[in-house]
Amino acid sequence: MKQMWCFWSLLLMALAATAQQAQQAALIIDAPQLKKGLYKTFEEFQHNNPSEEGDLVIKNRSSAAQIYLLANRNELVLRDGAGQEHKVKNYWGLCDGKNIFIRDNGLNKLEEIGYYCIYTLHGIQPSRGYLNQADMTVNSISTPVALKKVLNVVTGQVLDLSAYNLKKYILPQDSALLEEFRYDKEKKDQLEYYIYRFNQRNKPAIE
Repeated sequence: MKQMWCFWSLLLMALAATAQQAQQAALIIDAPQLKKGLYKTFEEFQHNNPSEEGDLVIKNRSSAAQIYLLANRNELVLRDGAGQEHKVKNYWGLCDGKNIFIRDNGLNKLEEIGYYCIYTLHGIQPSRGYLNQADMTVNSISTPVALKKVLNVVTGQVLDLSAYNLKKYILPQDSALLEEFRYDKEKKDQLEYYIYRFNQRNKPAIE
């Protein structure tokens, strides 16, 4: 009887360990629900496992601050019980329970979550100055810039969303889709479309 009890105990422990490993290995794209909180690392995002929660707030910065202080377009703060705000410095991203934000020149929302996630990097760059005839001063014009990027949910690699990167690094994993892309005369206007197609046709896995 004692031997039988030991056998079942060991079996249950093994099953529990296997279940825990499977849960840890599951990717965020397979999660039935996003967990709210702060991702300190890419791996926490990858496995839908934020390590910190709290009253986290994204605060936008002015265009002037972005240009003259070389600041990111927004910052993340944590409000304590007294309402005091504390800047969060070391983290990878954030989930509010519905949306995921990646840290790259501030926080940017993931527009597509799959094998390759899509987001838009926003920023402001100063252009050449112009002469103000009223007071003869030289003023600068701020120009908003937006750059589409893709994140590999397995490796964490971030690439610009370009025809070159699609042809060189992403679509070679799907020969049929790569062939379609090569003969598509309007491909430069459909880069996101090919990411969506690739995500539909290919499922990532972690070894």
